[in-house]
Amino acid sequence: MFPSSSTGQLPVDELLANPGGYLLVDVRGVSKGEPAIPGSRRVYLLDIEERPEAFLRPFASQLSKRPLLFYCSKGESSYYLLDKFPDRSRLHALQGGMVSYLMTISRLLHEHPYEDQSKRGETMAKILAALTSGETDADTFRKIVDRLLRCTPNPRFKKLVR
Repeated sequence: MFPSSSTGQLPVDELLANPGGYLLVDVRGVSKGEPAIPGSRRVYLLDIEERPEAFLRPFASQLSKRPLLFYCSKGESSYYLLDKFPDRSRLHALQGGMVSYLMTISRLLHEHPYEDQSKRGETMAKILAALTSGETDADTFRKIVDRLLRCTPNPRFKKLVR
C-alpha cells in the first residue's frame, strides 16, 4: 500500500495501517533523547540537506520495495526535505510529524478499554513508552498498534484494521 497523497505527505493513520510498509527516517536537529517511532533510523537534518543523493545511496535497494518516510517533530522540516531530492516518487513526509503521531497514539490509548482499570495509567505509560522508543522491535510495534486500532470506537481508525 503506497500513499495516495499527491503532496508527498502521508497521514498518520496510513502509517498505522501499514507500519512495516515504510523505511522510517527520523530527522533530527537536536538531541537523541526525543521520542522516536519504532523501527526508525535517526539522521541529522544537515546530513540530508547537504548531500541528498549520497544520503539515498544506502537505501537504493530497499526503495524498490518500500517508500522512504521522513518525519521530524512538527513535520515542516521533513516536508521541506522532499524538495531537496530530484526523484520524489518514493519519498514522503509524515503529515504533522512526531506531534501528530503522538496525538493520534494518545487518542487511541485513551479510547482503549483496559481490562484492569486500576492500572490504566500505568499501562498507558508503558504502551506509550513502547510506541515512542526506537528500540521497540517491529513485531511488538505492529501488535500494539493493531490492538489499539481494533479496540477504538472511532470509525476512521477502525477501517484501518486488516
